[in-house]
Amino acid sequence: MADYKLKFMIGRGRTFYDYSELVSSVTVSGRKGAAPRSISVVLFDSEGYAMKRAFVDCGSGQTCVLYLDGKEIFRGLLMTETKSSARKLTLKAWDNCIYLSNSKDSFSYKKKTATQIFKDCCKRAGLTVGSAVDTGKKISELVKSNSTYWDVIQEALSETYKSTGRRYYVRSEKGKIYLWQRKDVNTMPELSVATNTESYEQTRSIYDTRTRIKLITSKNKTKKSYTNKELEKKIGKFADVQSVDNDASATELNQKIATFKEEKSVVAQSLTWTGTGDISVISGGCVHVKISALGLTKVMYVDEDTHTFENGKHQMKLKLNYVPDYKSSNGSSGSGNSSTWNKKYRVTARSGLFIRKEPNGTKLTAIPYGKTAEGDGKSKNGWLHVRYKGTTGYSYSGYLKEI
Repeated sequence: MADYKLKFMIGRGRTFYDYSELVSSVTVSGRKGAAPRSISVVLFDSEGYAMKRAFVDCGSGQTCVLYLDGKEIFRGLLMTETKSSARKLTLKAWDNCIYLSNSKDSFSYKKKTATQIFKDCCKRAGLTVGSAVDTGKKISELVKSNSTYWDVIQEALSETYKSTGRRYYVRSEKGKIYLWQRKDVNTMPELSVATNTESYEQTRSIYDTRTRIKLITSKNKTKKSYTNKELEKKIGKFADVQSVDNDASATELNQKIATFKEEKSVVAQSLTWTGTGDISVISGGCVHVKISALGLTKVMYVDEDTHTFENGKHQMKLKLNYVPDYKSSNGSSGSGNSSTWNKKYRVTARSGLFIRKEPNGTKLTAIPYGKTAEGDGKSKNGWLHVRYKGTTGYSYSGYLKEI
């Protein structure tokens, strides 16, 4: 008996056919930095299924739609069909981001944000934008010739990340294209040897590590530099150079250095994990990982995900990226270790109690009277570091009673 229910449809326009009874296996996968998510579906294909035999044509613009327990988890263009002597029909489809990765053009942008570039590329590709967050940072110039829409968008997002430290990703849902900011949440799925892990493999490497960086202008003037002296003594000199605007602010320069320290001036680590499937775990998101044999209890980003549905079982294989310190959705740092939030406090102020970004700082949210917040034991000048409904910050300890 399957521990899930799949529904697989193929069609065009308003006419779709249900081929769920013919499904032998389904694989859904994606990779961070790659445009489309894809699906591979194997159907039984023999005369014995004549009444329900799938008749497909990848040249007619058919759409494949997959539902898991009644919820749509994939919609995309049928692009490949393969029939075999084993009387199986294998179909491959890619979501609408394929139009961004499989089309080229020339581009020239000046003083545009990544959001504006994203919307323009989608318009050129004939795609409908669902929503797009405002990335804020204007990119002085981005000129590309004979490049895909996807490469241009990714370069714009990369430049934004280097300057702001904020990560964004593009995703297709129900045929529309979205630009979202990646936010780490406290309810993210957990991967644990005790519950859902089948196997794992850890890799460490310095192949892409760099020990120093120079930020230079178009006139080859060095605006700022940084050297990781401690690491360089151990592994030798590996230098990087990045270009910046002539009028780049000190804040932007410092952020680029901070990004370099986090991304490049470290020993790179990755983890390949296989275990029980959870369709909410996809590339671009994050998970809590608990593997005591590796000394791991932390948040990791999902770089690649592959979900396989076969013989009644849902298995997923992930490639995970180590992150020195993730930031919560409100910008506060966190360890990602759910076990550190081991204190409980009840609000005693009748009017409720604010959570602020810092002691006496910006208000983030309010905790109603009598409600419970979690604490990790950290404090600043009489203010406790607490968490309430996904928001993390500081609240005055005088109105918090530990329970």
